[in-house]
Amino acid sequence: MLQCDLSFETGRQPQDLGTSTFRAGFTASKKIGSAVVRNRCKRRMRALALEILSEIGLPDVDYVFIARKSTALIAWNELRNDAVNAVRFLNNRILKCKSCRR
Repeated sequence: MLQCDLSFETGRQPQDLGTSTFRAGFTASKKIGSAVVRNRCKRRMRALALEILSEIGLPDVDYVFIARKSTALIAWNELRNDAVNAVRFLNNRILKCKSCRR
């Protein structure tokens, strides 16, 4: 299991969408903190997604970023490194998974 300050989930997009790009979703539950903290987490995750997924995101894959309590507080470089490692790990699993291929 990945030990990082974000949690990720992935899934394949339906073929009828006609796109060959990734999609990203973001969630921060009330366990994270107040609305201000949750919004900060989502802003940071959106910035990560734009930066990281444009470089290493797989086409036709949905990525879901799930904030953790430390997402709002951790240094940007550490958060980015965690996210890059997590996305690479998930991409490798998707590419190795025979049932995930179309």
